[in-house]
Amino acid sequence: MLEIHFILSKYRIPLQQKSYTVKMMRLKLKSKLNLYILTVATIIYSISIGYISLQLKQTTSSDSAALAKAYTREYRNKVQDDLNKIIVSTRTLSHALGDYNKYSQKQRSEYYNDLMVNWMRNNDQYLSVGLSWEKKALDKNYKLRNGRVRSVYFRKNNEILANTETLEENNFNLKSAYYIIREQNKETIVDPYYDVSTPELAGILMTTVACPINGEDGSFDGLLGVDISLETMKDIIADIHPFDSTVSYIIANNGSIVAHSDHALIGKDYFLSLNGDSTLFRQGFEKSLQNKGFEFKYSNAQDHNEYFVAMEPISIGNADKMWMMGIEVPVKIVMKEANIVFRNTLIVGILGLLILFVLVYFISDAISKPIIEGIDFAKEIASGNLEAKLNVQRNDEIGELAKSLTSMADKLSVIIEEVVQSSNKIAESSMDLSHFAEDLADGSNSQAASAEEISASMEEMVSNIHQNTENAQETEKIAIQAVDGIREGNKYTQTLAQSILDIADKISIIGEISRRTNILALNAAVEAARAGEHGKGFAVVADEVRKLALRSQSAASEIDELSLNGVEIANKTKVKLTEIIPDIEKTALLVQQIAVASLEQRTGADQVSEAIQQLNIITQQNAGSATRFSQNSDSLARQAEILKDLIAFFAVKNDKEIE
Repeated sequence: MLEIHFILSKYRIPLQQKSYTVKMMRLKLKSKLNLYILTVATIIYSISIGYISLQLKQTTSSDSAALAKAYTREYRNKVQDDLNKIIVSTRTLSHALGDYNKYSQKQRSEYYNDLMVNWMRNNDQYLSVGLSWEKKALDKNYKLRNGRVRSVYFRKNNEILANTETLEENNFNLKSAYYIIREQNKETIVDPYYDVSTPELAGILMTTVACPINGEDGSFDGLLGVDISLETMKDIIADIHPFDSTVSYIIANNGSIVAHSDHALIGKDYFLSLNGDSTLFRQGFEKSLQNKGFEFKYSNAQDHNEYFVAMEPISIGNADKMWMMGIEVPVKIVMKEANIVFRNTLIVGILGLLILFVLVYFISDAISKPIIEGIDFAKEIASGNLEAKLNVQRNDEIGELAKSLTSMADKLSVIIEEVVQSSNKIAESSMDLSHFAEDLADGSNSQAASAEEISASMEEMVSNIHQNTENAQETEKIAIQAVDGIREGNKYTQTLAQSILDIADKISIIGEISRRTNILALNAAVEAARAGEHGKGFAVVADEVRKLALRSQSAASEIDELSLNGVEIANKTKVKLTEIIPDIEKTALLVQQIAVASLEQRTGADQVSEAIQQLNIITQQNAGSATRFSQNSDSLARQAEILKDLIAFFAVKNDKEIE
């Protein structure tokens, strides 16, 4: 109770200190609400903006890369289709020229000449057409290795002219383009070049599409070639502009630039035109020669911009040589719109956060104000003022909290009033309890003295019960021995009667023998009488035997009569003993029951004696407890007075004075 008083006095906060504490708590609560909410909102907002921006950049980058690759494939297909159309046309004509053996030399010259001229007229993009024949194919008797007839058809002054010549070259292995194609016996496209022999074609980058003319056995009999201008490739490259500052180009098999966004680089070596590390470009070029696509990113050493590069192979007919189409897209141009969206999103996000900060400030103030009022109300209650009021009218959880606090204060006021009344009753009851405890202690002492006297008398009675129990046990033993002796005598009497009966049976046998002996003696006397003089001596003997038989029969009758008397006496003795045995057994049973009762009485007496001793101990303990009870009653009265002093700390309506 002293601890309660200390705790209550501990929370009696001075008014100025309480006001300062409330202000600190108010500032702390608002700061926490603003800090927690705004921090979480900022983190979530930043993560969301960052994630969306990152996804936007990645999507934009991947879409741009896909668009660049799509453009590369599209224009690669366009270049590839243009070149393949030429090579297919050339291949078709070369197959038609393979029937040269069907015509005479004159017919062949006229027919093929008209065919070449018409072919040139129908294809304006052809600069010239060359038709070469192996002399050994035209003349089976020709034995030299490198003899050939060449006809060239070209344009001049809007006319198609022809020039035919016979070349008798040496018999060695030559390395010009014609002989290389003859050796391979495959259609091919010649690496880009500038014609230095025809003034009209000076400065025009061109290439030659060549298809071999084969005989019936597949042997090389000649060559049909078409010279085409690559100037049209400039127009194709000029159409490729998926993004601003896009660079596109076509690279030939030998690495020369066929077409380029920068026309100054056309005809130059592709890898010499690169600035910085060309490893990835060489790797992409090698992939293209293997008819594979390749894409990568690199940083330009001159403008320090990052580019996305897509390369696709250009397959030309059945030729082994592959060309390459490449497009370079600047990443910053691709990401320009994404960066603008990111910047705008960031600006909107900052504005949204500022608006959120203002809203959170007012919301935190609206939340913290009723909480602070609840804190002030709780402090008033803690200071002992149960008449304090909390006026918060809200329909949310804070309103429920205010109602609960008000209800708590009302119930606490009621409880304190009841505690005041109860403490008065406790004080009065404790005084009555103290007097009752003193009377109880006196009665317990008197009861302890009486219990000691009863205990002494009980010990003497237990001693007498022990003596009676021992005597009953001895009597029980004697009665049991008497019953056993009578039962044994009864058994002997039964045996004697049976023996007499057996003797009677035997004597009856002797009587029967005497009777028969008498009959035999009579028969013997009759037979002796019949014998006359000779049977007299036998008759005397028979007479004596008869007399003995009569005496034996008489004695047997007497013995039989005596045996019957003995059996009768034995049976009477048996009956008497049988009648005596139940009485003696009953006597033994009664003595045994007396002994058992004495034992139980002794046990009960022992238990009663022990209980009286225990009662004596308990009575003495009760006397001591009554004394302590009296002391505790006095202490309870003092604690009741202290409780009334502590309750006086609270101020309640209709406060009753504690007496």
